[in-house]
Amino acid sequence: MQYDPLVSVIIPVYNVEPYLKEALDSVLDQSYQNLEIILIDDGSTDRSGKICDDYSETDDRIRVIHQENKGLSSARNKGLDLMHGELVAFLDPDDAYQPDYVRAMLNAMTREQADLVQCRYTNHKTTRKMIRSGRDRIRPCAQQGLYDRRNALRSLADGTIDVFVWNKLYQRRLWKDIRFPEGHNFEDIGITYQIIDACRSIYVLDQPLYLHRKRPDSITDDCSWDNIRDRIIANSRFNSFIQSNIPDIFDKEQLERRKRDLLSRLLILYIQLSWRDLGRKDTPNPELKDSIIKMAGETEPDLRTGLLYRLLMTCPSLIRISYPVYHTVRMFIWQVFGK
Repeated sequence: MQYDPLVSVIIPVYNVEPYLKEALDSVLDQSYQNLEIILIDDGSTDRSGKICDDYSETDDRIRVIHQENKGLSSARNKGLDLMHGELVAFLDPDDAYQPDYVRAMLNAMTREQADLVQCRYTNHKTTRKMIRSGRDRIRPCAQQGLYDRRNALRSLADGTIDVFVWNKLYQRRLWKDIRFPEGHNFEDIGITYQIIDACRSIYVLDQPLYLHRKRPDSITDDCSWDNIRDRIIANSRFNSFIQSNIPDIFDKEQLERRKRDLLSRLLILYIQLSWRDLGRKDTPNPELKDSIIKMAGETEPDLRTGLLYRLLMTCPSLIRISYPVYHTVRMFIWQVFGK
């Protein structure tokens, strides 16, 4: 007998009018049709809510919930609370699935008896329809195959298995006692290690089945202290999990690499803030600077990160005036290579 489980697709929606139809069409056009599509309109102020309602009138698999704005985590949690499927997937409302996304993921899960399946994805820096060019950068870099819990967690710590929740298909039971942390951003970092820790095995599928949109202005999206603080909190919790599982699962070098990577990212964010606040005499963000100093004291930075840190401590004005060059080069790389 063919295994034909109900798959719940949870889509949180907030002010994504230009992109939402592409996302919804990509779900309706799936080759696997036994779907429950849950749209959580999180207090949209554009026409997103109306689009959700219009689509629900054309397909009885779609269920729409309108709520006041509570954030991405709350919207996803609402979907988890309401779902009926044996399996669950997430889709961000400005992204899209390839037509065989659900079927390929389900086939892999069934064949390998995995609790979770992850596919690869492509980045698309466009406001138009996302189309595979054949030259797309495909991520993540984990090799296809079946991973037990220990090796999956190690790969997550190394970044070869990614933290995103949206390129994965899950057994419903994994979410029984787990919900997204509400009131915080970077919720994927804080949740994915908990989900993988609850798995017996996960399967990595070497197919780019998910199309992820990189909005043109996303390079400055997280240059607020609230977002930066949430990034630090989420990474600190994952790092604490790693620390508490050395040497059973992780080793000390994995923890050191994660600390160095976070320090490097915070330094880049500080540079972005410095440039954005050019002309101000005060420190762009004293809390961020304090966090960088604290983190630098806990790890040994690599050459590039160490140089940036020394510039921050000794000549912050040089950072302010040099960022436009860095910004121009980075935007060019994103335009050409999608990274």
